[in-house]
Amino acid sequence: MKVINLQFPNIYQSDQDHQFVLAVGYFDGLHLGHQAVIRRAQQIAEQRSLKLAVLTYRQSPASFYQDDASLKAPILPLPEKLKKFAEMQVDTVFLIDYSLAFGQQPAQTYVDHYLAKMGLAVLVAGFDHTYGSVKEKADMAHLPIYAKKRFEIVSVSEQDDSGGKISSTRIRSLIQSGKVSDANRLLGYDYRTIGRVVLGNQIGRTLGFPTANQQLIEPQLLPKAAVYAVRVKILTGQFAGKMLNGMASIGHNVTFGDNNPMTVEINLFDFYGNIYDETIAVDWIDYVRDQEKFDSVRGLVNKLHEDQSVIKKILAANSPV
Repeated sequence: MKVINLQFPNIYQSDQDHQFVLAVGYFDGLHLGHQAVIRRAQQIAEQRSLKLAVLTYRQSPASFYQDDASLKAPILPLPEKLKKFAEMQVDTVFLIDYSLAFGQQPAQTYVDHYLAKMGLAVLVAGFDHTYGSVKEKADMAHLPIYAKKRFEIVSVSEQDDSGGKISSTRIRSLIQSGKVSDANRLLGYDYRTIGRVVLGNQIGRTLGFPTANQQLIEPQLLPKAAVYAVRVKILTGQFAGKMLNGMASIGHNVTFGDNNPMTVEINLFDFYGNIYDETIAVDWIDYVRDQEKFDSVRGLVNKLHEDQSVIKKILAANSPV
């Protein structure tokens, strides 16, 4: 897969007309709704013997205009998003470095300077896709006017379930409230964080529950502070490729003080290898309980044994996606 980086005001001038079917969007999380857009583009590309391309952004456009710091932490970090594009057999990714200057372009300028020069035959986007200046609020209904018959336009209808529209906003809310199993259903895969195992305070080891503390490599949305059932894949080192069950705690170790930093700690079941400094992927399977402050260490240990029993049952009933 070829990745073409673009930074405003630079443009990409294709050396061949009508060679791409282009799926367009930020695709935060690359959820089932986004997958429907790319699948539709893929179908058209196969039918017409054209190349499949994606136009997306390095940063969240919404993070430039909404007062919500969490928007800078994506559901799916860019390196993982690119891997998923490759798995979906995308030939080319046009990766735009989003900026306020880029977002201030009139819709007609954006279409003329970017889309029309990319060599696309067909543009495919979700029904609610917008483009051009934020003030214009140009939508898919207006795109034929700006396109001037230089390329075809396909709008993919809303994807929903019993809870409503499948959207990144909805999934972000589910993750932030700890409802990771519901988020996974809308994503079409298990929500995953990737990070390096760093040295912690060793409290878990003294309790009989040694933990791998995960430090994120890329900014990424985290579930709320709580205890979760997880699966962990070791990505580097001696144990690379090994998949393990475990229980994870996100929180401040409140039983041991009130001013501890936030940590992501994973107790791996039936594993005793040294994975410090290695990279691990944590798949968040299900919420178990909120963080609690215990009156005694014994009370905490008893609860951890209960958690472990509950989590083993959860993971036994949930095969990997």
